[in-house]
Amino acid sequence: MSEMMLVTGGARSGKSSFAEKEAAKYSRVLYVATGIAYENDTEFQARIKKHQATRPANWDTFESFQGIAAYLDQHSNNYDVIMLDCVTMLVTNLFFTLLGERELTNEIADEVEAGIQAEVSAILEAGKASQAKLIFVTNEIGLGVVPENKLTRVFRDIIGRINQQIATQVEEVYFVVSGIPKRWK
Repeated sequence: MSEMMLVTGGARSGKSSFAEKEAAKYSRVLYVATGIAYENDTEFQARIKKHQATRPANWDTFESFQGIAAYLDQHSNNYDVIMLDCVTMLVTNLFFTLLGERELTNEIADEVEAGIQAEVSAILEAGKASQAKLIFVTNEIGLGVVPENKLTRVFRDIIGRINQQIATQVEEVYFVVSGIPKRWK
């Protein structure tokens, strides 16, 4: 059974840098990148390239928001640590994939959330079965105002519950503010 950690904080809080420093303590690192840049999104493509350039060359990378649990089942024991950055992008991509072109009704929101929870549960189970340490990075987005539209409110609620789902399963939880990590669990 592996050790698991959750690192959370606001945008640009330093959470990824903190998690990367933790991962760098190990020899064999897998970086699971869940952000996907679409063809017409040059700004996000540039962000991804910047992230790729800052990672050590000896780290392996798996870039996807789907099939993560299956990938970990097959490959996780090749690594000492696996860093999943980030849960927020994972949930975003799954949310819009599962929603598709449908109107967001309450029933469909429940269905989408159940699909995301199942995917995250599978990742957690794969992490528990692995010998590698699993580090999750996520955004704490519930600290601001209540969003003005239903889609954003539903998304905020889902990511909040997913973060709770992960936090209850991991041994360590860190909250990062202005580059300073504080251990909460």
